[in-house]
Formats: sequence, C-alpha cells, structure tokens
Amino acid sequence: MRYKPQKIELESKLRPFIPEYIPAVGEVDALLKMPKPDGTDEDLGITVLDEPALNHEDKTVLELKYVQSKNVVRSAPLTVDSIESADKKPKEISRWISSVQDLHKTRPPPTVNYTKNMPEFDVLMQEWNPEMENALKEI
Repeated sequence: MRYKPQKIELESKLRPFIPEYIPAVGEVDALLKMPKPDGTDEDLGITVLDEPALNHEDKTVLELKYVQSKNVVRSAPLTVDSIESADKKPKEISRWISSVQDLHKTRPPPTVNYTKNMPEFDVLMQEWNPEMENALKEI
C-alpha cells in the first residue's frame, strides 16, 4: 500500500503592504539616498565612506580597533587629530576619552607563551630543604 497525501486547503488572508505604516525605531533605512536636485550621480558610499550613524567614529579610534582586533604591529606612528579650541569643547574631549576607555575594556588579556612546561603546583608548594632554609635565614 502506498502513501497518498491528503489535500488540505489552507485559508490565506491577504494583507496590504503599506510602507508608510511600518513601525521603525530611528531611521528606516540609512542607506536610502534622495537623488540630488541637479540630477548628477550620487557617489556617496562609492568613493567616500558613507557612515549613516549620527555619532561618527573618530578615525584614530577606528584604526586602533583594527590594530587591536587583528593583532597587527603598526610600522608607522599613529597620528592623532587635535581638537581646535579644546577648552570650549569639553564634550568632544570626554567623548574621546570614553571611546579610548571602551577600546581598552574590549582589549583581550595578554597571553604568554612559555618555552618550557611549568612545574606542577604541588611541587612548587613543597617545603624547602633545611639547608635552603638556613641559607635564606643567613641572608
């Protein structure tokens, strides 16, 4: 006896797609570009980086993140931009400090590669010879 599938009709509900009523938080799509009024081609995102966020990353912090994530040794010194009239812009200074602090928080812990095997902990915790104890007392 062979299996015969049952034919079941499923009810479907047609729902209209109205883009104006899509709930969204923030921007709907930051990569959608309005055409220029003069009709020229928009090359933003092709020739120049298009970063849609309102809080742009500092290029130095981005470079530090790259160096940290790839464990790359920099051959050239890192250039850090200065803030013009920094005494009047405390928010920019605190933003820079917090971004570097966040970078340091995400830094992986340093690793050490030993050339020899480390001795067992129990061996290290044994008592010393009485001769060694006497030698240490004389120092």
